[in-house]
Amino acid sequence: MRRIAQRLRPQALDELGLASALVHFSDRLSEQTGLAIERSFQRELPAMGYEEELVIYRVAQEALTNVVRHAGASLAELKLERKQDRLVLRVSDDGTGLEGTPIDVGGIRGMHERAALIHADLRIAPRAGGGTEVALHVPLSADGT
Repeated sequence: MRRIAQRLRPQALDELGLASALVHFSDRLSEQTGLAIERSFQRELPAMGYEEELVIYRVAQEALTNVVRHAGASLAELKLERKQDRLVLRVSDDGTGLEGTPIDVGGIRGMHERAALIHADLRIAPRAGGGTEVALHVPLSADGT
């Protein structure tokens, strides 16, 4: 049961908060795979709700895992910033891109389903100069959180 609960909500997310949990995950992934991951997190990000944090974390996790498994990339970028009334997560890479990748693949479908749960917009597109960018736009409430 404990393992199932941890899969639903990672302990690092509760203990460290969203930004630190993303740093922890990306550091671990980089150490295990050799993928260089550059991170850029805006200072003083707005507080997010329980569900929003989990979706942001899981989309970042899936996107970075896809980079390792499918992109043939040497570099990934992980960004988290506030843009007006949205919190935006971006995961991009310098890999082979999306050509020939069906958008209905399990991991991509799962990211779209998670985004829909919190009324977020998920865009997956080729990146200028090669590679792929996953962008999750999470709406903030009227009070900025």
